[in-house]
Amino acid sequence: MPASNRELMVAYQQGDPEAFAILYDRHSRALANYFYKMCYDRALAEDLVQETWLRVIRSRDRYEPKATFRTFLFTVATNLYIDRHRSRKSAPKMVSADLPAREEGATIGDLIESRDRAPGDKVDDREAAALVQQALQQLPEGQREVFLLAESQGLKYREISEILGIPVGTVKSRMNAAITQLRGMLGRALG
Repeated sequence: MPASNRELMVAYQQGDPEAFAILYDRHSRALANYFYKMCYDRALAEDLVQETWLRVIRSRDRYEPKATFRTFLFTVATNLYIDRHRSRKSAPKMVSADLPAREEGATIGDLIESRDRAPGDKVDDREAAALVQQALQQLPEGQREVFLLAESQGLKYREISEILGIPVGTVKSRMNAAITQLRGMLGRALG
């Protein structure tokens, strides 16, 4: 049985259902996490995961192993989310302060500049998480997508560029703008 994602997808294209099952097992949790962090609705996230896999099944004949399978999968997922989001006209809800950030194992909550306070003056962890979630909701859609693909999925800028169909420079500028805005919003809220 082929081990790489590309080999598995090619095997699935050639009629191997076990190859699809392996791909599904490998990537469904990451998809669910991605969708949940975009919409903060577990039921909707699960529906989007299933719809993503249906789209992969329907488009398997068009898959070309040029890009990584993960890039292909998240392109399908992101396009699905955009389609669903536009049709529902609903804004994503919440994001956790415990979401990992790229900076040496830090979390999004760590992006907030710390200020020494007396224990009684510290913002409750739940309140801080709610502030982070609100701040992420206020980011423009493009910045939020880039931020979550990079930070929660660990995708490289080149992969995000391919998924969203935008230049790498745009990915970098959106990521920088997202971090700058988050620091500003969270610094004011917690300052």
